[in-house]
Parts: sequence; structure tokens; C-alpha cells
Amino acid sequence: MNLSEGTEIEAPLPSGFMVLHGNRLEDLRDLLISYFQAKPLAPLEAETILLQSNGMKHWLELALAHDSAMGICAATRMELPGAYLWQMYRAVLGADAVPEHMPFDKTTLLWRLVRLLPQRCDADPVYAPLQRYLRGGNPARRLYQLALQVADVLDGYQSYRADWLSDWACGQNHLRGPLGAPQQLPCEHAWQAQLWRDLRLDVGADLADASRAGVHSRFMARLAELKNSRGPGDALPLGLPRRLVVFGVSSLPMQTVEALAGLGQFCQVLMLVHNPCQYFWGDLVEGHAQLRQQVRRRQQAKAPDALGKGGGSRNDRPTRQPDPGPTP
Repeated sequence: MNLSEGTEIEAPLPSGFMVLHGNRLEDLRDLLISYFQAKPLAPLEAETILLQSNGMKHWLELALAHDSAMGICAATRMELPGAYLWQMYRAVLGADAVPEHMPFDKTTLLWRLVRLLPQRCDADPVYAPLQRYLRGGNPARRLYQLALQVADVLDGYQSYRADWLSDWACGQNHLRGPLGAPQQLPCEHAWQAQLWRDLRLDVGADLADASRAGVHSRFMARLAELKNSRGPGDALPLGLPRRLVVFGVSSLPMQTVEALAGLGQFCQVLMLVHNPCQYFWGDLVEGHAQLRQQVRRRQQAKAPDALGKGGGSRNDRPTRQPDPGPTP
């Protein structure tokens, strides 16, 4: 390798957040391989790719290792989005500020709830709905099933309803709608807010704010500070990759998209999205919209006659035409 080749490989990549759509996963794969070939990283620098499953990971590894592609799949780091973003939280905020493992992770919550729910149901009447369920036959089995379902719900709240958890932690039993207006939490669901407060007490003051929602808000604030204080030629913050690829993930929480967009201010973030539509969605027009346009044109054409006759008759009104369907 000569000096010019080495300099080109190690040249800084332009930062940014780019979303690429494709209706065939194979096309997205070929595009990614072509981009890796055209813009390789340094020889010992790992590519970071986020995927939605281990099956997708093995499929992409085989594609990269094919003779017509890279020839070998090495120095490639493929992970799930949630686990990887937690590592980015630690890299940006510091290992002392963010624990190594998520204290409110679904698996951790499960066994914490198995221990905590029987105690709280006996001590606090707000848990009466849960206590009635646990009084049925085979209480140990019911406790595990209940803890599993509640852990799954709270795990989802951390990604999709962070505003609810923030209100509950402050002692406000509120639900917020799409516009952010608070609504009183129904009495039969008040145990959810109290349970979140009890879980925060159980993990202790040091980890109470280490939920995914709490860490994410601090992460975004820290990225904004770094962006404002960073000069044009400054190096990347320690621990951030130069390039980050999200491949074939069908859905992501808003938190994850915000984190990726924030990282795009410092590194290159490519998001290859599998879009199941054959056509460009912007060209799809609802059939009723076409019908309304057709009715308006007929009304405008009949308007002069109606004025001359003193008003149109019932038979002059436009009739409803069959829905022509979307036009590509």
C-alpha cells in the first residue's frame, strides 16, 4: 500500500444522517456492499452495523463474505440497536454516569418484580387489581406470568412513553396525549404509576435515574453541548464510530431515531430501510381525492347553466363514480 492509498482510506468521512429506502432487501444489501467497497474504513477499523435479529445478522455476514462482494466478513461489528445505543450512552456521558448494564432492562425487571410484587400487594391497597389476580390457583405461576407481562410493558414505556414515566416519578398520576396535554390516570391503572415509583426506590438513589428514558435525555443534552463546543477540525468524541449503519430494521422507537440523528452530527450514520411499497409513496393518491376532484370539475362545468336556469335540478347533481384506486 502506498502513502496516497493509506491517506485516502483514513481520510475523515463526512458526518450526517442519511435514510435510504428500498422495496427489496437484496437491493439494499447490494447498495451497502458497493458503498463499503467504494468507501472502505481503515484496515483495522471495524464496521458497525445495527440489525433487528440474529437471523438478519447471519444473512448479511454471508452476503458480505461472498466472493462477488467483500470476499470475507471480518472486522464487522453487528449488534441490536438497543444494546449498542446503551454503549453509546456510556461513551458520551461517561462510564461513571451510566452503569454497564441497564438496571431497568426487561430481564432485570422481571426478577425484581417477582420479588417486589408480593410485598407491595400486601402493603398498598393501590395494588388491589394485581392482588386479585395473584389470589387465583397456582400463585407462583401467576406471579411469574404477571411479572413477565408488567416488565414487558414497562420496557416499552421507557422507549415510547418516557413522558409518562417522568410524570410518575414526580408523583403525578398523569397520562399525556399526542399533543402533550395531561390527563388523569384512571383509578384502576394507578398501580402502574406507584409501581414505577416503588421500582425507583428499590434500585436506590444512584440508579433511579438510570432508566433508558432518563439516560437518553441526558445523552441528547450532552450531544448538544459537544456540538456547540466542537471546532471544525476537532476529533470525534472518544468511543464514537466514524461510520454507523442501520440495516433492514422495520421499526424503531423515536428515542432511537433521535439518538441516531444526534450521532449523525459527529459521525456518518446510514439507515437502510426496507420499504414494502413497489412505488414511490408520494405518487400514491387516495381514490377519494380523485373522486372529489372529479366532482368539483363537474360542478364548475354546470355552474353557468344553473345560474341561467335559476338553480340546478336533482338530476343535474354529479353522481358518484366507482373508486378508480390509487394511480402509481
